[in-house]
Amino acid sequence: MVNAPITNTAVSGMPKAQAGLAAAVASTSRQIGASLGVALAGTILAGHVHNGFAQASHPFWWVITGGGVTVLLLAWLSNTPWAKDTTRHAAHLLEEAPTGASA
Repeated sequence: MVNAPITNTAVSGMPKAQAGLAAAVASTSRQIGASLGVALAGTILAGHVHNGFAQASHPFWWVITGGGVTVLLLAWLSNTPWAKDTTRHAAHLLEEAPTGASA
């Protein structure tokens, strides 16, 4: 549900020459997040399974809720005028040097 917007956000602010790198970083981040999420879910569930499976899953639902709130907060923050202005100021650092120019 959020994969396409995340990729769009990661790639949209990058110069065309850097778009592949941005997409790769976004994809790798998603894969690492999924792996850590599964590991965290298993750890929390294993730590509370003595209460019964359904009861043991309750702490993880709070983790998911916290993650959702964090995603919403970051989405809002990344669309503020401050964030957009920062992107414009940093854009020149990512621009490719013209062909034949010395570094």
